[in-house]
Amino acid sequence: KNAPPPLNTTLAVVATDADLTRAQAQKLAGTAHDGIARAVRPVHLLNDGDTVFALATGGVPLDAGNPLALNEILAAGADLVTRAIVRAVRAAGPVDGPGGAWPSYEELYGRG
Repeated sequence: KNAPPPLNTTLAVVATDADLTRAQAQKLAGTAHDGIARAVRPVHLLNDGDTVFALATGGVPLDAGNPLALNEILAAGADLVTRAIVRAVRAAGPVDGPGGAWPSYEELYGRG
């Protein structure tokens, strides 16, 4: 019962070539954070530091005639974070560290 808590923080970076304002990039980070909730259980606990950072290069302007042009980027951010987490979990090997010994997904469930 005195075991240390598991080490389970998830960090993600979402980057786009869209020309986003600071507020739009913050919205992208928040929406992409939903991708963590789709892929990680449990999520948003008091002892984890789940965080998403958003970057925008500004190379491609948003369609000024479409007030909802940002929605496609927001949806893609959440979808891609979910997919990236699933791919990372499936590719990871086992871990033996300060939090304990943790088998890989493949060891638990096979390649399926």
